[in-house]
Amino acid sequence: MKHLAFLFLITIAGLVCKGQAILSMSPVYSFTPANASTPASSVTFSSSVSLKVYIKNKGNSTFSGSIGIAAYRDTTAGVFCDSLNVFLPSLAANDSSETVLTFTPSPGPNAFKSGGNGNTIVVWPFIAPGTSTTIGDSVRPTIYISDANSVFEFEKILFNIYPNPVLKDLTIKTSNVATYHRIVIYDVFARKVKELAFKESIDVSELHAGSYWMIIESETKSYRIPFIKQ
Repeated sequence: MKHLAFLFLITIAGLVCKGQAILSMSPVYSFTPANASTPASSVTFSSSVSLKVYIKNKGNSTFSGSIGIAAYRDTTAGVFCDSLNVFLPSLAANDSSETVLTFTPSPGPNAFKSGGNGNTIVVWPFIAPGTSTTIGDSVRPTIYISDANSVFEFEKILFNIYPNPVLKDLTIKTSNVATYHRIVIYDVFARKVKELAFKESIDVSELHAGSYWMIIESETKSYRIPFIKQ
């Protein structure tokens, strides 16, 4: 799975600054649904996704003005996701202001892809020319997209796991000559419940009964395999 990216551009107008304001993206962010940033994501190509990000003033003076935020998937064509305008009457030094962008992922070679490694998102501020405000750091969330009619059919062909449902020992066979390094298991709530070095037989007896996702990682790709624990 190739890494993909959004491009979030923040344009600023009507600035009233004293001294130097430096607008950066806080490293704090969150998705709705919350599991969108994990390999056990429930997001599909028909899902509405919200991304909450925070604009932080890392300068030494207050910022005041209107901020336009445009969201794009970072491809050559620049796939549009969402935009909005916010007026910040007073963003003091070291303070943050939250903003929520909402979009529905679109499939395609130049848009969003499902499965495998996640889609990398790049979020950073962009200021209007001629202002005294300085831009700062970006933030890079990752979103995973799962689609029932998509790439996971390939994983089903590449890997053969049995028994499924499983009570104790789960066997993993693959027709691929790639070298695998790690297995990570998530429950349906996107919680990591087990992590171990790759091997063809793993003991899952300690897991509670239910549905799980197993992520098998090679040097270049991750594969997601569902299984059921009895």
